[in-house]
Amino acid sequence: MRTDWPTVFLIAALGMRALPASGAAKPESLIPMDQLDGPARVRVGQVVPGYTFHRQVRLGRDTFTARFELFEYLINHLDQTSIVAQPLKIVQYRSQRTADGGYWADNRKGAVGYLWPLYAAPGERVYFAQGSDREGKPVAGCAVVVVRYREKAPGVITCEMHAFVKVESWIQRLLARIFLPLVTGTVDRRFSEALEVPVLVSELATADPAKVIGVIDALPPEDRALLQEFRRMLLETPAGAGKPLAR
Repeated sequence: MRTDWPTVFLIAALGMRALPASGAAKPESLIPMDQLDGPARVRVGQVVPGYTFHRQVRLGRDTFTARFELFEYLINHLDQTSIVAQPLKIVQYRSQRTADGGYWADNRKGAVGYLWPLYAAPGERVYFAQGSDREGKPVAGCAVVVVRYREKAPGVITCEMHAFVKVESWIQRLLARIFLPLVTGTVDRRFSEALEVPVLVSELATADPAKVIGVIDALPPEDRALLQEFRRMLLETPAGAGKPLAR
C-alpha cells in the first residue's frame, strides 16, 4: 500500500458488526496503554474513551502463506509496500510517508486518510488513523487500530484486527448506525483491498522472489534505493528452501 490502510481502518470499522462504546467487556483493554509513549497516548486519547464503535474486524483473509519476516517488513514499511505493489498491479496508487513518520493515501475512489504507527511489539501493532470517505454516505473521523499476527506454523501467518472508531459529528454517528447495512458491501471491498496489499506482496515475494526482484530492479533509481533492504531479504533463502538466488 502506499496503502489505503488509514481510511480503510476507519470505514471498515463502520461497516462491521458494531459493539456499543459502553459495553461491559472493556475492549479498550486491548490497547497496551502502559506501553505507549506520551505522543502515542495523546493520539489514542482522541478516540479512547469516547469512541463511537468498537469491533473485531472481520478480515477478508485471516490466514495466508508467506515468509514471516517478509510480511513483517512490509507492514513496517507501508510506503515501500505500495512501491512494489503498483508495478505488480496489486494497487494503482501509492501512499506517501509524512515528515512525522505517518502515511498518507488517496485511493482515487473517494477515500483519503492518514495513518500513524503508535506502537510495535512482536506480533502486535497499534495505529492511529484519520480520514474520510466521500463515496456513498459521507463519513469522517478517526480510529485506533490494534493488529495482532503470528506464525501459527512455518510460513503460515494468521492475523486479527480490532478497531476503535470515533465518528466526527453526531449526525454522522447517527447515520453510521442507520445506514450500516447499506455500506457493508463497499466497506468489505475497501478493507479487503487494503489488507490484501501486504499479504499479496509477501505471498508473491515468498513464492517467486525472482519476479519481485526483477520488478524492483526495473524501478526508478529513487525507488530502488528505498527497496534495497527488502531486495536483500529476497536474496536470502530460508532453511530448507533450496539454493539461494543468484546475486
